[in-house]
Amino acid sequence: MLTRSRGRLHGAGSAILLLPLLTGCGLTSTPAGTAAPATPVPARNAPYKGTCVGFNGLDALNPAAEVRAGRFRVPGAAPVRVAAGTRVDWGLDPYDDRTWQLWFHSLEWLGGLIGAYARTGDRAALDTATGIARDWLAGNDHPGRFGGNRRDAIAQGTKFRLATLVCLRRYATGRWLDDAIAEHARWLARPEHYSGPWNHGTDESMILMAAGCAIGRDDLAGLGRDRLLGAMFHPPGGALPAVDAEGAGNEQSAHYAVYNRGRWRLALRVMRGCGRPAPAAISRRLALMDEFIAFQTTPGGDLLQIGESYAAKASAIASPGGPLEYVATQGGQGTRPAHRARVYKAGYVMGRSGWGGGARAYADEMSYTARFGPGRYAHGQNDHMELTFHALGRDILVPSGHIGYSDKAWRAWLASPEAHSTLVVRGVPFREDAATALTGYRFRRGADTFRFSDTAFAGTTRTRSVLAASDPDALVVLDGVDSAAPGTGHPVEQLWHLPAAFTAVPDGTGAIATAGRVRVHFLRIPLPGIAAPPPARVVRGSLNPPQGWIVPSERTTVPAPVVSLPAQGPHVRMLTLIAPVRDTGLPHVRTRALPDGGVRVEASFSHRTLVFEATADGALRRLR
Repeated sequence: MLTRSRGRLHGAGSAILLLPLLTGCGLTSTPAGTAAPATPVPARNAPYKGTCVGFNGLDALNPAAEVRAGRFRVPGAAPVRVAAGTRVDWGLDPYDDRTWQLWFHSLEWLGGLIGAYARTGDRAALDTATGIARDWLAGNDHPGRFGGNRRDAIAQGTKFRLATLVCLRRYATGRWLDDAIAEHARWLARPEHYSGPWNHGTDESMILMAAGCAIGRDDLAGLGRDRLLGAMFHPPGGALPAVDAEGAGNEQSAHYAVYNRGRWRLALRVMRGCGRPAPAAISRRLALMDEFIAFQTTPGGDLLQIGESYAAKASAIASPGGPLEYVATQGGQGTRPAHRARVYKAGYVMGRSGWGGGARAYADEMSYTARFGPGRYAHGQNDHMELTFHALGRDILVPSGHIGYSDKAWRAWLASPEAHSTLVVRGVPFREDAATALTGYRFRRGADTFRFSDTAFAGTTRTRSVLAASDPDALVVLDGVDSAAPGTGHPVEQLWHLPAAFTAVPDGTGAIATAGRVRVHFLRIPLPGIAAPPPARVVRGSLNPPQGWIVPSERTTVPAPVVSLPAQGPHVRMLTLIAPVRDTGLPHVRTRALPDGGVRVEASFSHRTLVFEATADGALRRLR
C-alpha cells in the first residue's frame, strides 16, 4: 500500500547512486575551525588548464553572505545553520535525508564564495571558502567511523567535491589543495568507482579530466577523456552509447536527455580547455540530439515525462537553437525538424501530423510517442509499448511521472507497467530486463503504423499494433496476448492514463473522458469470434492497490483517471479506438467481418471519417 509522499528532499534532479565508500583521504589539514588564509595563485608561465564545471545551482542558492552567516540550503527546503565561521558540523542531517547530506558534503555550496572572489577580488570570501574546504578535509578523513548515511554522502559527493576543489584551485593554491585534488581524483580513477556510460559516469569522467589538467596530471586527465570517448563510442557492459549516431540518449528519460545534452556540451568544453582533441563526431551527435529531444515535446510546448522526468516546458531548455528553438517557440524561430515521424533504434517511435506552417497551426497538430527496445536502464521505466497522445490542443495519454528518489514505494510503482498506457498481464511475473521488438512500421501522412512484440510477462507473448491517424486525429490499438497457461488464461488489461484535468466514466465496454470542450471516446471494437468483453473500469486516486495518479514534480501526487479495459483468455485480442472530439456527438462506428478473420471499421467523428482494417495476423491499415 502506498501513502502520500511527504517531507523528503531531493536536490537538483540527481539520482542516488550508492558508490563504495571512501577509505580516508589521508590529507594534511589545519585544525577544524581554523580559517586558513588563501594563497592567491601566483603568475604562471602556462595558462591554468583546469575547467570549473559549475556548482549545480547551489552557488545561486547559497550566496556568499549566507555562507558567511553559517547557513546552507538545498532546493525546496529552508536554510540550516551549519557553521560558525569556517567550523562546520559535518554530522548534521536535519531532514533525515540522504540527498541533503549529499549536497552538504559536495561542497558545491562554496560556489557563491568562489564566484564573489572572482567578481570582486574579495579576499575574505576566498579565505572562507578555503577554510571550509580545509575543515571538511580535517573532519571527514577515515569515514568508516561514521553512520551509513554520512558515509554514503561522502562517497557520492566525491565528484562534486572534486569539481569544487578544481574551481577553488583557479584562485588559490597550496600543497594541501593539490594533494586533496589528487586524492579525490585517484579515488574516482579506480575502476570500481566508475559508474559507466550515463550521467554519473559523464560527470565523473569530465571532472577527472578537469582535475588532472588543473594539477598537471596527464595520466588522470587522459583517463577521464578515455572514459568519455568510451561511453560515447564503445560503452562497456553491453550498454547503448551515451548518445548514439542518431542522437538518441541511452537513459530512457526525456529529462535526462536534456540534462545530458548540457553535460556533454560541457565535457567538450573541458576537453578543449585541457588542450585535448574534442572529436567532431561528438558534436555531430549532440546536434542530432536536439531533434531527438524535440520529438519528446508536445505541440502544446511541454516536455513529455518519458522515463524518470518531471513536468517541464520546452521553452525552459537552455541554449536551444535549431530544432529545439523551433519547438520552444512553437515554430516561430529555429529550424524545423527534418522528419515528421522517426524510429530511433534506442527504442522510440515518435511522430506527429506535422510541425505547423501548413494547413494546421503548430499548436493544433497531433503527436504521439511509443517505447520499445532494450530493458530498463538508468532512468528508464518499464514503459515498453506505452503510448502518449496529444490532440485537439490537449494531452490525451500521458506517463504517470516521477516522484524523486527518496520515496521507494512511489518510485517503484511509477516505474511499473501499471503506471503507463500499455498492456498488462495479471498474475505472472514481469521481467524488466526483457527487450521489446519493433516488428514493423510504415509512416504515411495521416496513417503511421507500427507493431511491437515481447515476452516481458512470463509465459506469454504480448503484441501491440498501432495506427496513429490524423484528420481525424485518433489512435487505433490492436493488442494480443498468447498464454501458455492452461484453461482460461490470465486476466489482461489495457490501461489508458489521462491527465488530471480529465474526468472519465465507464460506458459499457468502453469509456468517455472529458476535459473542457474535449471528449475522448475509448471504444472497444468487436472482433470476429471474440466473446463480448467485460465492462470497462475507471480508477482515480487509488492507494491500495496504487492506480490513478499523475506525479508532475517531486513529492507531488495528483489523482488522475485511468481507463481500464479488461479481457481474459489463453489467446486475447483487443481492438480499441481512441477518438478525441470537440463536440458532444457520439462517434458512429460500423464494422464488417473480413474473410480472413479480420475486421473492417468505418468510424465517423469530428465531421470526418476514418476507415481502417485490422487483419487476423495483427496488422492495421488505414483505407481512407
